[in-house]
Amino acid sequence: MKVLKFHPLMTISLLQLQFQRLLSCNVTVYVHNSLGNAFDTLKEAGFPADMLVEYPIDETLSLREFEEELEEKFNFSLELCNKKDNKPFTNKSQHLFQIIAADGSREDGNSALDISLDLWLNNRQAPPGFSC
Repeated sequence: MKVLKFHPLMTISLLQLQFQRLLSCNVTVYVHNSLGNAFDTLKEAGFPADMLVEYPIDETLSLREFEEELEEKFNFSLELCNKKDNKPFTNKSQHLFQIIAADGSREDGNSALDISLDLWLNNRQAPPGFSC
């Protein structure tokens, strides 16, 4: 099962990276009708939780249902886009498993993404002035 991970100190770019790896598509994130990239972290963008939230992805949902569900739960909206040309999917009734299967280079990036998230969480807890 694929799981999205949200943390209030996570950047919008890291969130977009998760979508690329888990769903084989790009995503544009909107907060209050403006591009999410204007915010440094999910917390600044209005993310309601104070800790790491793991959200299992139901691949049987349509793109429309998935986008609406995330908007209701996390206070930001998104638009899933084709990985090749970065244009939004026009068939919102298409299911998530269909866009994953359509990507010929499908690979399971969950473990690599978990490592990236773990490194990110560990680095943000380093003492002030300490950098790798």
